[in-house]
Amino acid sequence: MRLVSAAFALCLIGSPAMAQAQSQDRAEAVAHALKNPMVQEALAGTLSNLAGIVLDTKVGPLAHYADPRDDIRPDDTLRSIERRRDPQFEKHLHDHARGAVAATATAANDVLAMRDSLGETAGRLRTALAPLREALQGPSGSK
Repeated sequence: MRLVSAAFALCLIGSPAMAQAQSQDRAEAVAHALKNPMVQEALAGTLSNLAGIVLDTKVGPLAHYADPRDDIRPDDTLRSIERRRDPQFEKHLHDHARGAVAATATAANDVLAMRDSLGETAGRLRTALAPLREALQGPSGSK
């Protein structure tokens, strides 16, 4: 989950559009907001609600394909299966979602701290790839 959170932050903050001053201000505002426990709780609630939609998927009709030891019943949803495995799974799901949001806040701040270095790296990559881009476009200047 941390890898996903870090990738999300990198995409959010490291994108070319974020290089502009207004976008940088927005990225800083997002990173700052993600540190707020109330924002973390709200986002965790949203993630839990979205997961709840998926958890209400009826999977019972596929029970005959499952191992009998899995105890999947004809009327089961993903939620009912998980409740039997962990009676507090919804609380655990919410806690994990909140932890993921907090980790995203940390990653976002770390990426913001790397902003200048990421911009320099992007510039060097553009320069290094320019000859390849020109070669692919051919002598007429089009692909």
